[in-house]
Amino acid sequence: MVAAARLVDAPAAAEEQLRRALVVGAGELVGRELAQLRTQLVTAVAAQPDRDRDVARAAAAAAACWQPISRADAAHLWLVAGRAWRRAGRHGEAVTAFDRALLGGPLHYPPGELSLARAEFAESLIRLRRYRQAAWQFTEAARLLSGAPADRHRHADLVWSAAVARECCGQESLALGLYLRAAGLWGEQGRIVPRARCLRAAAWLQLRGPHGYVRGPWWVTIDVLLAELGRLVAENPAVHVAEELDRTRAQFAQMCAQASGLG
Repeated sequence: MVAAARLVDAPAAAEEQLRRALVVGAGELVGRELAQLRTQLVTAVAAQPDRDRDVARAAAAAAACWQPISRADAAHLWLVAGRAWRRAGRHGEAVTAFDRALLGGPLHYPPGELSLARAEFAESLIRLRRYRQAAWQFTEAARLLSGAPADRHRHADLVWSAAVARECCGQESLALGLYLRAAGLWGEQGRIVPRARCLRAAAWLQLRGPHGYVRGPWWVTIDVLLAELGRLVAENPAVHVAEELDRTRAQFAQMCAQASGLG
């Protein structure tokens, strides 16, 4: 087909021909032939800049065609639609498409790619304030990268994101564990700034326990961080480390004042 041959060098022309074929063939094109034509249309539209909404609509239409033929192809195209809706800022549509992609059939993606998809799903859920579901997606995204040396930074960042989402939906005990875990992962990589932020967040959750009771030894968490930052500043007084030390001292003072009020 001429349109298929022009997908790479002339995607706009290919799109026009494919849309014309879909109109002319309406009522005659069925099954795999229709699904393949609609998939080619997705490729043509995606090759053009600033067409995210059109990509999403084309991918959703193609996914619906593939659904009775190949659940794997349908799931892949729903994922394409979800990502395109997310880029377009249409997070409600993105969540619907991501949900169909991840529940509709097998996704034969490498773990890193599937992790990225789940993280993008979670980010759209966050925009809709669906924090509990976002936390679950971030956790799954992190699990997919667990034990992958090349993805240690991404893994730690996803655990941190899961912690924030758990805190936002009121699951503070789960958030505390995740903050501490993320802090450990950042420490293994020598990343002191995100480690410090995770430890401070953990200390606040330890202090602000349920019903006014302290949840854990917040002073130990902060003391460990202060000692670590103090040692690093003494060895190499980098500006970013000194700033984290100042923030930690200031928040420690706030925690002490709050703890006195609790007493």
